Amino acid sequence: MTGQDKLDERLLRYLLEEMETSEREEVEAWMEENDQNRNYFRDFQKTHLELLWSVQARETRTDFNTFRRKLRKPLSVKLWYRVAAVVVLMVSIGGWFVWSESSKNEWLTRNEMIQPGKVQAKLYLSSGAAVEIGGEARDLKEQDGTSIKVSETGKLSYEKERANASAKAVMNRVEVPRGGEFSFLLPDSTTVFLNAESRLRFPDRFVPGSERIVYLSGEAYFDVKRDPRSPFLGCLEHSAVKVTDTSFNVKAYPDDTNEATTLISGTVSMGIGTTEQWIVLKPGEQGYYDATRKTLLQQTVDVNYYTAWKDGVFAFYRQPLEEVMKTLGCWYLFDTHYQNEALKSILYTGKINRHASIREVLHTFELMDELTFDIKGKEVIVRRK
Repeated sequence: MTGQDKLDERLLRYLLEEMETSEREEVEAWMEENDQNRNYFRDFQKTHLELLWSVQARETRTDFNTFRRKLRKPLSVKLWYRVAAVVVLMVSIGGWFVWSESSKNEWLTRNEMIQPGKVQAKLYLSSGAAVEIGGEARDLKEQDGTSIKVSETGKLSYEKERANASAKAVMNRVEVPRGGEFSFLLPDSTTVFLNAESRLRFPDRFVPGSERIVYLSGEAYFDVKRDPRSPFLGCLEHSAVKVTDTSFNVKAYPDDTNEATTLISGTVSMGIGTTEQWIVLKPGEQGYYDATRKTLLQQTVDVNYYTAWKDGVFAFYRQPLEEVMKTLGCWYLFDTHYQNEALKSILYTGKINRHASIREVLHTFELMDELTFDIKGKEVIVRRK
């Protein structure tokens, strides 16, 4: 192994906290010797982190041990970076870092004001009454006679009483606050996953043979119950999505200037308001409406970046740091301040465990670039190192 490879191995072990205190002090002393050493260490971090996002998150700890055995043989610096990429990806996805317990506990205690989001939502009846759903079973009654059973997990079951079968359906609404997420079944057994700061309005029953119309603000993933006689229509602020049997993700927050529908399976038609402009999406495609330019586009995408949130993962592809921190802030409930406005435009690609501690998340960003984060109460301050 060359001297350069040995240096890279030491830096890798330093990043993974696999060194004794004396060894860490030696590396830190080496970095303090001159700017050349400090710049080399920063370039080492940035290079292998840029490579890691092309590696899938299926590697395990056993795979890493296999890599480490191979590392005993002379390897090129380029291959060293690939090994580091696998390791750091495992760290960011799995939400674990090889820290000492004392360091980890210190951070968790110091930053306990900022916690990951949780399952929570409210069901609003047609009367305007708000009911917390999840955690407690409830039996509710709507004005049209519909019975609503809420399980302890928040599952909603709608049952129309025969005596009032001809009564007009009334509207219900499920709202998920900042720092929340929730999944439930619509009256037709369509599965809905609602992301933070989202709301869905829907009737307490769907009429057979008629369109099943729902109204969304925010982000949701739908797995639509098949019913060819009754197309499913999702209405957004500017556009609409029409399906019969499919799975798709919709993102349409009120403060955004665009709306995106990403198709996972089946077929979806996406249109703009009441116009005749419609596009038909195939699996792996996204319909994108730009409200500023009033244009409707169609493109092929990696759907995993748009659906990972429902599976407990944040996934970003070349997104400005400002957008990334906005997404994280909505989940962890913090505000972000930037030492320099230019930091907002740094592009970020990667995946983060949605339920990791705030320190684990920010540590990933500190490896990504020359950034550091100060936490003060419910605020995160971003600045250059």
